[in-house]
Amino acid sequence: MRCWIPGIIAVVALLLGGTVEAADSRVALVVGNANYRHAPALATPVNDAEDIAAMLTGLGFDVDVRKDASAEELKSALDAFAGKSAKAEIAIVYFAGYSVHAGVDGYLIPVDAQLASSLSFRTEAIPLRAATANVARARVLGLVILDALRGNPFPAKLERQDAGQDHASPGAAASSRNVLVFFSTEPTRRAEEGNGRNSPFALALLKHLPEPDLEISFMFRKLRDEVRGATAQKQTPYMYGQLSRDKIYLNAVKQAPVSIPTADPASVQPCDRLAAAPDDTTRNTIVRGVKLEEIKIADAIAACSEAVREFPGIDRFHYQLGRALFAAQDYPAALASYKKAFELGNTRALYALGAMYDNGNGVEKDPARARFYYEIAAEMKFAPAIVSLGIQQERGIGGEKDAAKAYSLYQRAADLGDGRAVNRLGELTEKGLGVAANPGQARALYEKSVAMGEPEAMINLARCYANGIGGRQDTVGARKLLARAAQAGSAEAREILARIGKGKQK
Repeated sequence: MRCWIPGIIAVVALLLGGTVEAADSRVALVVGNANYRHAPALATPVNDAEDIAAMLTGLGFDVDVRKDASAEELKSALDAFAGKSAKAEIAIVYFAGYSVHAGVDGYLIPVDAQLASSLSFRTEAIPLRAATANVARARVLGLVILDALRGNPFPAKLERQDAGQDHASPGAAASSRNVLVFFSTEPTRRAEEGNGRNSPFALALLKHLPEPDLEISFMFRKLRDEVRGATAQKQTPYMYGQLSRDKIYLNAVKQAPVSIPTADPASVQPCDRLAAAPDDTTRNTIVRGVKLEEIKIADAIAACSEAVREFPGIDRFHYQLGRALFAAQDYPAALASYKKAFELGNTRALYALGAMYDNGNGVEKDPARARFYYEIAAEMKFAPAIVSLGIQQERGIGGEKDAAKAYSLYQRAADLGDGRAVNRLGELTEKGLGVAANPGQARALYEKSVAMGEPEAMINLARCYANGIGGRQDTVGARKLLARAAQAGSAEAREILARIGKGKQK
């Protein structure tokens, strides 16, 4: 049985809200590649493409269908569709066939690709980033569906890209507001191809895309449940992204009236006061935030559970409920809340998911899955995720150690204003890892990080002061820094101060 790639399934670019009904404002490009010349033929992509095209035509789309498209045909089709989508209200691209991916990057594979070397991807395949950039131009909804097989039957192997680097590509589109990215299954998991005419994923699309009055975010949830049921829970489609409050319907018929909450979700709620993260820059400025270990668990869970019932579409309440549940060590429930917040566009929840798999909190440790989440958050320029990627690179977690790449990632996060990243730059500079050793520069970096309030940097700078590293010795200043770090919650600083105290007693 073949398996389906956990590649990107959908990128939704929602630039405006509302419902679209005019047939001439809906366009679709549907590609089914099955008969590959230099790889095993696939069973369902042509069938899937034919059936998806027929369904979209019935929904009023102007559909361009391509079967067994070569590289030239696929490039020209995407280029032509880019012009169409720029004039459309809704634009959908569906691709079934082989796709190769590494991290958050990937390529759509034409039927004539040979891919004899890694450089061949640039000339023989279609970058997913470039493809999404070409089609995410629709005024209301742009949807790219990648229904592609997992695995690489070609000689060339695609190396994982550095998620810390900038890309003038759809990665930028995918990280903006009102964008969804949908995966055929969770990272590192295998998906089912199926034994019938269509893949399980295509079957679910055929069932739920045309469902009347089904808002698109709920359509994806139904799709996920459908695929899980069809594959005996082996395959779970997955999405990330951000949606506005505007509702999007692919098949609006009558639309049930929407109940209006009695309270304003933008105003400060009890859930905010009890479970907002102190370092969450998006929180209301009048909310101080609560450290995880200081959360009043029962009160926070009750308040945030009420908030998600009243405002099910507001991502921050699901995230804050996840924090409260995590504090209570109810890890399965925390994981579910973080996933819900992530689906609604909360980048912090995405990072929290990565951290759970990185640290093995209530789940089996899975560095590859953690890295996957970190990479997506890094695409959204979320500095803590970039730091975590740097740590994995520095320590060789899930791959070889590379201090130079780690330094580059820390620098990127530091440029985004992350004090922890500045401290880690100091550590590498002091040790001469990935950069020439320079104690004076390392000390300056620690001082900069301390000014940003980073407790780990306070300990590092205290060590420099105590031992005269990179500058003059200052034992009094070292103790003051340790006291600051201890007050900020550093257990290591408290332990050092305790040892110093015992030494004095002797």
